[in-house]
Amino acid sequence: MSINGFFTARAFTGGMSTMISDRDIIRLHLSLEVPQAVALMLDRATGLTDDEAYALEVSLSEMSPEKCLLAAACVARYMAMDISVDEALKVSLSLQSDSAFDDYAPRYLAGLKKTMRPTCSGYAVYMQEDLESFSELFSMAADIPGCSQALREIAYIFGDQVAAHGEAMDFEHDLFEYDEGSDQVLSAAPELLQGENVIVFPVQVRRSF
Repeated sequence: MSINGFFTARAFTGGMSTMISDRDIIRLHLSLEVPQAVALMLDRATGLTDDEAYALEVSLSEMSPEKCLLAAACVARYMAMDISVDEALKVSLSLQSDSAFDDYAPRYLAGLKKTMRPTCSGYAVYMQEDLESFSELFSMAADIPGCSQALREIAYIFGDQVAAHGEAMDFEHDLFEYDEGSDQVLSAAPELLQGENVIVFPVQVRRSF
């Protein structure tokens, strides 16, 4: 599968990201590296070697949650091209991917250019939910009758790794960074109200669609 096939998958399944351009999708895809390797693996009839499976697991485990989520979004788009995937799952994979691109890719890409902090931690609550959603979709993909061994193994690995990232997220650390549309950095520590046993965290409002 090539990057051109990636955009074919987007068009075929009817999902087109509204917040991020195709050019930015290419930048994202190339910067993450893992989706390129996975695309080549999915092209084969054979399963992953032990070294490939281990390398994929390590690569994903060492990513930040937002980077893992964006890699999952790219790979989900490739899986949506597979003929063994039924139409309902194709659409679900595609919609979840486009939602992740729209919510997290702009700030991640801005971070690569150093115009913003390279983090999406302000979306920590929603990021955990999205990681869990991807985990469920990859679990469904891994159970498809007649799918290739490579797709099954990749789906299992991604399902486990995105679930692990979601479970490991520390909200006292992750939910802090920024105010939408500004470079103002908020306090990284929760603020304890005087005389109240309430911890107030800065709240990030998710984009509406």
